[in-house]
Amino acid sequence: MGSTRNTCLSTYQTTQPVKCLYFDGASGALGENGTMDTQMLFLYGNTTGPPGQISSAQFLWDEYARAQNLCDWLQGHGLDAPGQGIEGIVRMSAGFELIWCNFSSPSLRLVSRFNVSVPLLGYNRIPTSMEDSQQSDRTLFATEQGKGEGLPAPDWEIDWEHEPFIASQQWDWFTSTSRTYSSEDLASAREPSMRLLDADLVSLYSSEYQQHLLSLVEREREHLNLTMLGIWHGDASQKSRRDAMQQLMRRRSRHRVGDINSQEIARFRRNIEQLVARVVNKNPHEDHGGHTFSWSHICDMIVKNFAKRLVQLQRLLQQDFIGDGERPATTKRRFALLRERAHALLMPFFEYSLDLETASGTKQQQQQSRKAHASLDRCKRWYLPWLTHKEAPTAELKESLGQHFVGHAIEEVMDGICSILVGAGVSIEKTWLRDFNHEPKKFDDEQQQRLRDEMRIWHDKVEELTAWLGWSPHWMGCDRLCAWDVQE
Repeated sequence: MGSTRNTCLSTYQTTQPVKCLYFDGASGALGENGTMDTQMLFLYGNTTGPPGQISSAQFLWDEYARAQNLCDWLQGHGLDAPGQGIEGIVRMSAGFELIWCNFSSPSLRLVSRFNVSVPLLGYNRIPTSMEDSQQSDRTLFATEQGKGEGLPAPDWEIDWEHEPFIASQQWDWFTSTSRTYSSEDLASAREPSMRLLDADLVSLYSSEYQQHLLSLVEREREHLNLTMLGIWHGDASQKSRRDAMQQLMRRRSRHRVGDINSQEIARFRRNIEQLVARVVNKNPHEDHGGHTFSWSHICDMIVKNFAKRLVQLQRLLQQDFIGDGERPATTKRRFALLRERAHALLMPFFEYSLDLETASGTKQQQQQSRKAHASLDRCKRWYLPWLTHKEAPTAELKESLGQHFVGHAIEEVMDGICSILVGAGVSIEKTWLRDFNHEPKKFDDEQQQRLRDEMRIWHDKVEELTAWLGWSPHWMGCDRLCAWDVQE
C-alpha cells in the first residue's frame, strides 16, 4: 500500500487463458483455525507443516516457503510447462490471490513497475491502538518469516511515527480485494476473471473418504445433539433452541481434517495429482465430453431461489395470526399472505386437487397424498442437469453427472428443501380449506390453539431446515448501515 520504504508495484497481464490449481475456502488466510488445512495436507500429509519447525507460527507466516513448495510440486510432477501446464495457485483471503510460479512464462507480460513509496511525515505521529497491535504482529512476522530459496525476505522495518498511511492501509487493502464480489456473494460471480472447472475437483466431503466423514458425523451428533438421521433433538426451551440453531447453521466452520487417516491422505494426494494431470491436457472451454457445464451455477440458482424466501416463510409462520381481540378479517388476511408466499414457492412443482371440496374424505386424502408425492418428486429433480440441459444428453453424460458427488449433494439438499416445502404447503392448503375458505368467522379457543400449534410445528421445521442448509452469509445483515467513512 506504499507505506513501507522502497515499495514497488508490478502490474502483469496474462496473454492467454491460464490453468491454475485452486484451493477452496479462505485458504490464503494465515491462521490455525483450519483455513490452511487442505493445502498443508496436500503438501505434507498433515496440518502442522514439515517436521523440524521451531514453532507453528514459523511455518504459519512463511508464505515464501509455502509458495515455493506448491510450485516445486507442480514442477516435480512435470505439470508446469510454460504456456501449457498449471502455472499458478489460486487461494482466497479477503479476496482472491494468485501465486505465480514462473515469471518467464509466455502466458504473462509485465505491464508496468514503479516505486509507490510515499514521503515520510516531517513530524512524529502518535500511533493508534490498532497500529500498536499491527506493530506487534509485524514484529512476530519479521521474526518468524523465512525466505524461499533465492528469494529475498521482505523488509518489515516500518517507521511507524512518520509513515502517513499506516492507519488506512489495512482498510484500503481489504476494499481493493473485495470490489469484485457480487452483491449476492455467489460462487459463480465472485471473481469474474477466474472460471472454475467445478466438474474437476477433489473434496474431502466425497464419500470415498468414509472414515473421515464418519468421524465428522459422530462429532457433530455429540456436539449438536443430532439423531442418526441428522435431526436436532435438544432442549425445547426457546433460548436453548435459538442457540442450537445458530450452532447448527455455522457447523461447517468447525470442520477440520486433522483426524483423517494415512490411507485417505494418500488417496487425497493421489486424486489431486490425477486431476491436475487430466486438466493439463484438457480444453479449458469444454467439460464432460464437449458439454459446457457448471455445478456452481446450479448451486447458485438454488441459493438465489430459496435463501431469502425460506426466511420470509419462516417469519410469516412465526406471527400470531389471531392476536388479542383481532377481527376475523385481519386473521384471514394474515393467513392469506402466508398462503400466497407458500404458493409462490411451490407453484413450479405443485398441482392442486381442484375437486377437493366435493370429494369424500377418503378420496380427498388419496388425492392429496398422490398430488403431494408427485409434487415432491418434481421439486427434488428440478435442478438436476439432465432435465435442464439444452441438448438431449448422452447416456455417458447422464451417467457421469449422476455419479458426481456434487450432484448427489444437490439431490440431498433439494430433498431436504422440498420435503419441508411440500409438507408445509399441503398443511397450509388444508388449513385454508378448513378455516378460511369462507366468509371470516371468529375462532373459538379450541380453533385458535389448533391454528397456533399447526403453524408453530411448521415454523420449527422451516427453522431447522435453514439451520441444516447453513447458508448463513445470505441471511446476515445490518438493520442500520454504517456511514461511508466508518473503518472499525
